[in-house]
Amino acid sequence: MKFSLGNKVVLLLVSLVVAISGIATVVSYRVVDDMNSKHYMDKANDLSATTASIINPDDAKKLRDGTLEAFNTAGPVVTSDDWGTPEFEAYVAHYAQLQETPECQRLLAQLRQLQDVNNADCFYLAFVIASEEHFVYLVDAATEDPCPTGCIDPIYDMNKGVLTNPEIGFPAYITDTPEYGWLVTSGTSVYDKDGNVICYAFVDISMDMIKGQQQQYFMALAGGVLGLTALLSLVAISYVRRSIVRPINALSVAAQQYNTSDRDARSTFEELDIHTKDEIESLCNSMIKMEHDIDTYIDNLVETQEKLKDTRIEADMMNDLAHRDALTGIRNKLAYDQEILRLETERQEDSESFGIAVIDLNDLKVTNDRYGHDKGDLSLQRLSDIICSVFVHSPVFRIGGDEFVVILRNNDYDKIEELAAEFRSRIDELGQASSDDVMPWERVSAAVGYALYDPELDDGPTSVFRRADEHMYENKKQMKNGNAPR
Repeated sequence: MKFSLGNKVVLLLVSLVVAISGIATVVSYRVVDDMNSKHYMDKANDLSATTASIINPDDAKKLRDGTLEAFNTAGPVVTSDDWGTPEFEAYVAHYAQLQETPECQRLLAQLRQLQDVNNADCFYLAFVIASEEHFVYLVDAATEDPCPTGCIDPIYDMNKGVLTNPEIGFPAYITDTPEYGWLVTSGTSVYDKDGNVICYAFVDISMDMIKGQQQQYFMALAGGVLGLTALLSLVAISYVRRSIVRPINALSVAAQQYNTSDRDARSTFEELDIHTKDEIESLCNSMIKMEHDIDTYIDNLVETQEKLKDTRIEADMMNDLAHRDALTGIRNKLAYDQEILRLETERQEDSESFGIAVIDLNDLKVTNDRYGHDKGDLSLQRLSDIICSVFVHSPVFRIGGDEFVVILRNNDYDKIEELAAEFRSRIDELGQASSDDVMPWERVSAAVGYALYDPELDDGPTSVFRRADEHMYENKKQMKNGNAPR
């Protein structure tokens, strides 16, 4: 069966339009996908590096050494592939006591605090046993199904370079699994004081949402391109005229070069010298417009993504500065006021219980007058460190010059009597320390009072604070009279 020249031209044009449309769609999708992947990988690398610089290396080393000792005596290894089986539960139970150690709890508190303030799925610490090619968890801050201390995973082939060169860590990589979906992971080396790698600080960031948005963008772009293809095909069907071979060949060459990686070196449809005053010229103009639209769209996507990234970084920094006390580094009065509003909402929704502890530094004015305001600042910082180390599961705020507040939640709420006693004991120890070990402004004295929310007594967080404040002043009076509880 023979085809007329017109049919051949129509068939050729339709084929070219489809090819160009497909190439443009694929190129656009790949540009956006590469841009998003790079952004998330950079973010994961930055967060893991920040985590590695923040956590206490001494705690990490002690926990790593304890876990390694338990590993050597635990018997045959049971990996996370057997998660949920009796064998797995029995194996990780061998490490259970390590999760209750102070260093593990401190590390967990640090990781969860980082996890709370960053848009990431999970922060965790792990180390590598190179001889066994094992990846062993130390602390996992995940809120759902965290990997327990001693849990073992295999090391992916892409990361096996760490077995011979521990310092390279785990540069950001992306995985897609049925369990976790699209996930970008990065692990940065944590060093001891001698420069040896202790473990790795990991962060996981989900990319499921951005992948879904990319799919929607791809479908919208494909739909638009298909519509344009149909339009151009109708133009091509009506085009059966003389002098069409040369323009069509020119269009074909431009189409083949459109996917060239070097955009400045390739030929473009706008460079074609086609002035046939018919459908071929219309087709060329349409291709020029499509090229401009696609290039503009890609450029706009890249520019928008960069602006969003800069804006988000700036907003995160400003928000953190606005909610942080400049002297102690803990949350400030503004953060406390926002937390009180949130507690009021939770109370109305009959959410979880809470309490408030009020702590007041004694004799700050005496320290300022006697030793100077810089020493008074050191006293405030010392007291802030003690509060944070005692109430590790609750947010701590500095709401006044010498006044601190703890919103009691979780374990701190359940064990408030023990924690209050521990706090007083820490204060007493400082008071009894010799002058050779502790400077006068470091021998801080503070009163503490707390109250737990009681719907029969309290109409909201403000009344809980009021009762806690009264108890604190009672404790302050007892301290002055020498009758403070121990």
